[in-house]
Amino acid sequence: MTKAAVIQLTRTAAAELGPQGVRVNAVSPGWILTPMVAHYWTGPDGAEDPAAKAAAVARNADRSPLGIVGEPSDVSLCMLYLASPAARFMTGQVLRPNGGVVMA
Repeated sequence: MTKAAVIQLTRTAAAELGPQGVRVNAVSPGWILTPMVAHYWTGPDGAEDPAAKAAAVARNADRSPLGIVGEPSDVSLCMLYLASPAARFMTGQVLRPNGGVVMA
């Protein structure tokens, strides 16, 4: 429900703020290799298990048609695009850098 709320908020704000020249977009990334997902390979003592990390990365890469997982730079580049003049005609959209996982 939270993602649906963000999508609707993005669309509503874009419609309401568009006449003032404000563009409103959102980024909804897929599985990104960040500390947020480190619980898959980190034990209670904080030690990382390299085999568990490799397995988690492989499992998520297998879900993507590209065969890779996302990195923070992939999300940053989407945000950079939205902040750039190249996105001047884009509003009310949700970019989903996810390696095509939703298609698989």
